[in-house]
Amino acid sequence: MPMYRYICKNCGTEKVELHGINDTPEIICDVCGNEMERTIGRVGIVFKGSGFYITDSKNSNSSKQENKSSNK
Repeated sequence: MPMYRYICKNCGTEKVELHGINDTPEIICDVCGNEMERTIGRVGIVFKGSGFYITDSKNSNSSKQENKSSNK
């Protein structure tokens, strides 16, 4: 069963619920009692390999410039 993230439009309270894909439950806010709305969950992204950091791109560019100046 997937976990779904709900946010209350009135007070901003967040809640995570576990229910089936085909279920459409009415989730009620514990703080203010209004109905909560299902939102897209936060997703962590991990970039692996070279070229994703500022230092990676600066090192490769500076070495190319040094090679060009030494060839002249």
